[in-house]
Order: sequence, then C-alpha cells, then structure tokens
Amino acid sequence: MEASKVALVIGQLTAGGAEGQVAVLCRGLRDSGRFAPIVYCLSERTEPYGPLIEAAGVPLRAIGGGRLARLRRLRQWLDADRVDVVHAWLLIANAYAWLANRGTDRPLVTSARNCKRQGRALDWLNRRAFAASDAIVTNSLQVAEYIACEYGAPRHRIRIIPNGIDTERFHPRDGGAAEDAGPIVAAGRLVEQKNHALFLRAAAGLARLVPEAQFVIAGDGPLRGGLEEQARQMGIADRVQFTGERRDIDVLLRAGSILWLTSRWEGMPNIVLEAMASGLPVIATDVGGTRELIRSGVDGFVVPEGDAGGFVRHSQELLQPAIRRLFAAAARARAEEFSTARMVSALSQLYDDTLGRNH
Repeated sequence: MEASKVALVIGQLTAGGAEGQVAVLCRGLRDSGRFAPIVYCLSERTEPYGPLIEAAGVPLRAIGGGRLARLRRLRQWLDADRVDVVHAWLLIANAYAWLANRGTDRPLVTSARNCKRQGRALDWLNRRAFAASDAIVTNSLQVAEYIACEYGAPRHRIRIIPNGIDTERFHPRDGGAAEDAGPIVAAGRLVEQKNHALFLRAAAGLARLVPEAQFVIAGDGPLRGGLEEQARQMGIADRVQFTGERRDIDVLLRAGSILWLTSRWEGMPNIVLEAMASGLPVIATDVGGTRELIRSGVDGFVVPEGDAGGFVRHSQELLQPAIRRLFAAAARARAEEFSTARMVSALSQLYDDTLGRNH
C-alpha cells in the first residue's frame, strides 16, 4: 500500500517542545513506511529543527509573508502535495489549517499543548477549528479539560497522547547520581511563561542556606537582561550562569543535580521528561500536565505556583546524596514510560482512525 501523506502544520521550528516533538514524529512516521510526513512551517523561522527534518528525508515547506498570503500558500501546497490528512500543531496552526482545509474531504486533526488563551480572534478561530476537527490531540489530561471548558472542544474527539522522550539521547551520567551535587538547572525560553524571576528568588533563598549551591539557566529570550540584573541585585550573580541557547541540553542535564521548572503555565513540559530520563529529580510548579509526570515525593516534587520556599525546602532534601540517588533512579524509571515509539504509535493509530483504516 502506498504511504499516506500526513501534513504536519506548525507556526515555527525554533527551539521548543512542540517543535522537537514534530521532528521526532517525522522520523518515526518515515521509518514506519505507512506514512509520508510533510512539514508546513508558517514562517521562515526553521532553526534548529528544520534542517534535522530535512536531513531525515522529510519535505519542509517554509511559508512566509502576510497572514492571507500564508493561508493561500498553505492551501495551495496541501492541494499540490495531495495530502491525505492534516495535523495542526499548536493553536496558531489550528486556525490556519482549519481555514486552509475548509471545503475539502481531508480529515483534520488539531492540537492543544498548553493551558493558555490566545486573544479574542484566535480563540474564536480555535473554537471553530476544534468543532470541525475529526480528532483533537492533547498531551495531558489537564490540557484536555482546559480546552473542553474554555474552547468548547468536543470531549469525545479528544485524544490524550503524552509527549515522547528519546531515552537513548537523554540518559543518566555514568555511575548514576554523583556524590558531589552539580548545579541546579533551568532550561527554556527566557519569557514570562517560564517565570525565571521565581527561579532567582528561590536560588537566593537556597544560597543563604547552602553556600556551595550553584545554578545554571539555559536558554535565551527577551527577559535575559532583566534577569541578569535581578541576579546582580540579589547578590547571586556569581552563583548563576546564564548559558544562552544550548544545543547540547542532554550534556547539561547530565552535569546537573536537580531541575527546577518555575512556569506559570505549561502543557506537558518536555524538559521535565528530559531531566527525568537524565536521572535528575524535578521540582516544578503545579501547572498544566506537570503533575501527570512527576510523582511528588517519589521522583521529584510539585509545588504551588509562585512558591519559592517550596523549591528551597525540597532542594535541601534532594541535595543529600543518598536521597538524590533514590529519586534519580525513580525519575529515570518514570521517564522510560514515555518513549518516542509509544507516541509515534499512538499518533499513527489516530491517523488510521481518521482515514477509516484498521491496522
């Protein structure tokens, strides 16, 4: 049987969780031989994942220009490529994919991957896109509940398919958790969502209690200058390293001791799975689907949003080598439950279902 063509529509292919999942899915679908993925990026921002997708032999269509021009070109490409099913990733892509797919008999799969409103116009478009979808993919139960309540997404069409993690790339350091603790790590865009200001408040609190504590913030973004100034004002500039964007996040995680995720909102954060696969306990705010990943008190801790004291208190516990070893082993075991193969298989089955096939 000829491979079915799957259009993966996404706003950009810059460093990000959803973008990384698209790249992983492309490889998995291509290797299966049943599906031929084609990626439609609604901008010319294709680094770092665009080259990886093309290197895997998957066509990439970068669509720039104004909104109407992008919509028109997306529709033209979907028709020219004779796509069998359209899968939009993230809320902006949902709007474009729904509009571009209207009036065709191609199945439409939309997605939601975090708990956040997008503004009146985009919210309206997503309500219409969800209503018209053959299926809706979320990566956590929390996100599924959110879009059902906030967007009126039909519950019977929602499929919860957790993110997949490459447990070969992300693995613990040789010998497991070290006796000497490495730095406490944060990784992600320096934007309001990730709330690195809370990270720095917690870092200052822990530094007063644990003089040898060190911290690393990997990532870049518009808030970097303000965060560096905050660290100086708090007197911890010599304790906190801002690395900028890192392509070797797996190496950085293996050198760390704990991951802190201080976000204000999330869907199912990939960095949590990546840290756990690397043998790092995680302390994270109780937002989005984070609680569905971390078994608090077993492989990490979940704390209320904004609770700097919770990060300090639990870190003091996890910095004890014997406790950290126990949590590290549990974290790795938990991460192994979220393989990329499982994610690719679940999405492949979803595409079969929308196409009316049984495999």
